[in-house]
Amino acid sequence: MKYLGTAISVFALDECIKQYVDKKRKTGECTRVGNTCVMIEKFYNTGASLSMCKDHPRLVTGMHVFVMGALSGVYLCVQNRRDCRGLKLALSLMLGGGFSNLWDRIHKHHVVDYVRFRTPWKKLSKLVFNLSDFAIFLGAILTLIFAHSLRD
Repeated sequence: MKYLGTAISVFALDECIKQYVDKKRKTGECTRVGNTCVMIEKFYNTGASLSMCKDHPRLVTGMHVFVMGALSGVYLCVQNRRDCRGLKLALSLMLGGGFSNLWDRIHKHHVVDYVRFRTPWKKLSKLVFNLSDFAIFLGAILTLIFAHSLRD
């Protein structure tokens, strides 16, 4: 049950931040967070990761639904296994983040991104993320680390 709570927490927190950014920020408005390399900027992404397929939002939404269904299926297969705690955490992070972004796609027809990093690398500095993206990324890394628990 705690893993489901993790997914719900990621979803809820990211949705709260997205709603705040969507209501309080103008698109493209960029604000530096303290004396860090973190910037807050509202960006609407109609495509997949890195704005891929942005001219085909229905295809992206369909693929997103398929991937979330598959990920949910994997989670259901491991939910009662005691030896898969790390994998369940990883899947929970990806499910919470994935469903938050899917919610945006279905209800807003775009995903609200809001975190940009100021870096010496121009291409990296152009990317805009949200909390769900970070949860998905962390979950993917943890999946690679803990996937060995599925060997039985």
